[in-house]
Amino acid sequence: MSHRTRSLALGSVIVAVTACSDMAPTAPAPGGDAAVLAPKVSGQARGKPTRSPLPAEPFEAPAGLFCSFGVLSEPVVNNQVVKTFPPEPNGDVVQLATGAFVQRLTNTSTGKSITVNISGPGRFTIHPDGSVTLEASGRWFFAVVENAPFSAFINSGHAVLSIGTDGTVTLVSHRGHVEDVCALLS
Repeated sequence: MSHRTRSLALGSVIVAVTACSDMAPTAPAPGGDAAVLAPKVSGQARGKPTRSPLPAEPFEAPAGLFCSFGVLSEPVVNNQVVKTFPPEPNGDVVQLATGAFVQRLTNTSTGKSITVNISGPGRFTIHPDGSVTLEASGRWFFAVVENAPFSAFINSGHAVLSIGTDGTVTLVSHRGHVEDVCALLS
């Protein structure tokens, strides 16, 4: 059995795309060979939308993943919730992430840290093939994204990302102010 995992920091959400060559997909809709947890998908809403807390755990990115040094990410305030809507006629499942989220990012080599309000909000559209489209408004922290201005950055404005079933995360468009997180933590 072979596994490939990619993680993407999206504000309060860690999108983990895991492909396993000998397992059925576990994404919320059939198709593809990837499991997408974006945000935590606990099943499809049936009938009325459902609301649930959006958990956030501390995580540490090793040196070389986001920046030339390790980056520790710790939630300081997390009042985020995700609202999951029933599947649309085309099979898409829409999730809205809203609420306050403040995160501390720390350079693990020097101890220098910044605290950022990256509350979003965001709209995740989980497609039947397992791919995801993220429309992020407000302020978000992104890392490990193709076509991005920096390897780790804070976008204040609007951004659209595409997350493929193979785990490829691509910045489709963005507007607004962009800050280089690695430079801020250096």
